[in-house]
Amino acid sequence: MQGVGNDYVYVDARKHNIGNPSALARQLSDRHFGVGGDGLVLMLAGENGTDITMAMYNADGSEGLMCGNAVRCVAQWLIEQKAVAGNIVRVNTKSGVKTVRRLRDNYFSVDMGKAAVNNVQLAGMHDLVAVEIGNPHVVWFPSFAIDHYDISKLGRRIEHSKLFPHGTNVEFVRVVGGNHLQMRVWERGSGETLGCGTGACAAALASVTRGLCNREKLIRIDLPGGELVVDCAGERVRLLGPAVTVFHGVIAVDEVDHAY
Repeated sequence: MQGVGNDYVYVDARKHNIGNPSALARQLSDRHFGVGGDGLVLMLAGENGTDITMAMYNADGSEGLMCGNAVRCVAQWLIEQKAVAGNIVRVNTKSGVKTVRRLRDNYFSVDMGKAAVNNVQLAGMHDLVAVEIGNPHVVWFPSFAIDHYDISKLGRRIEHSKLFPHGTNVEFVRVVGGNHLQMRVWERGSGETLGCGTGACAAALASVTRGLCNREKLIRIDLPGGELVVDCAGERVRLLGPAVTVFHGVIAVDEVDHAY
């Protein structure tokens, strides 16, 4: 499944024991020797009154805390399976329970919760904003066009900076109009992806903090894989965007590493 091109392999793990999810994530995420994707999402039994639990692993095998695109896809899958009544899905994640509401076919709203926003300084860099919204982000507002800019070197440098002992996601953001942003993202553990839901929220919050966008109005974010919309008018941030099933399939995996 994918949301604005941020694609993961989703496995219904409620009836299967995945013995080594990190190794499975690395195998399946390989776009040449596996299925191909930005990572692996396991769908597990719900806890604490939720409909389902989402466990996500990046392409390098590291476990992530939260993904705004993946949580919409999990809700879409559960509704497709007719496993919930109605259009509201409560998903248990490493960063808390997320309530997802289907607004129309393949389009969802997610209550992303509250966020913490702070300025941050790195040697030789300005206009950096750190945002914690389920997972860590650093947003940069460069003065030049970002369409063809190679974000890998700087993205990797910031991701592994000593300021962030557990790593961070990095957003490169430009204002293209009133409450309209353009963004590219370097994701922790996966590299550049076509989209990032929590990153879009971080970009919106950082732009409001810098006085570049109006908090009281919806903020549109253009990513290489499509458009996301962020509502940060209240205390809690709301993310709106698509979730699409690409295909269903079966793959044989190494039984030594992955017990079923």
